[in-house]
Amino acid sequence: MTLLRPGAQTMLSLTWRLALVLVTGAMLVEVLRLDPTELRPLAAGVQSRRPEPLDVPPATPPPDKTSYPAIAARPLFYPSRAPWVPPAPPPEEPPPPPTLPLTDYALVGVIVSGTSRSALIRQMREGRTVLLSEGQELEGWKLREITRERLYFTGGDATYEMPLLKPSETQR
Repeated sequence: MTLLRPGAQTMLSLTWRLALVLVTGAMLVEVLRLDPTELRPLAAGVQSRRPEPLDVPPATPPPDKTSYPAIAARPLFYPSRAPWVPPAPPPEEPPPPPTLPLTDYALVGVIVSGTSRSALIRQMREGRTVLLSEGQELEGWKLREITRERLYFTGGDATYEMPLLKPSETQR
């Protein structure tokens, strides 16, 4: 019997264990690389059994996961168990009609230049003249149309026509 140094005995047993682990790992790698059809039963008398196919009806597709009509019809967390209905939008308020017709104004001139039209309107109380184009507003009345003889204003559902003053009717 040979005597080994005290640490050599432990080293020798660890080396054998390491060798055993490496050989086992190499065998495992080889087994995993094998095709399952190449594996044969170890015992000669054992025959492999293949499961017989079962007559299973084709699977039905799962229901659409985003549609739950029964839950939508009777929501769980609403006390009334009725679906939420958004409130009706508030009714549109019609624009307020202009307070007074434009009786304090008088049409003194119409300017037509190509496709643009403008009107000169004089305010009788203050004597100032205003230049308006189609689409502009005057005291809540919108100038809808300008013709050579008159102006057509709209305010809400009301309409107002302002005729062109004759030269004898204009005040200087």
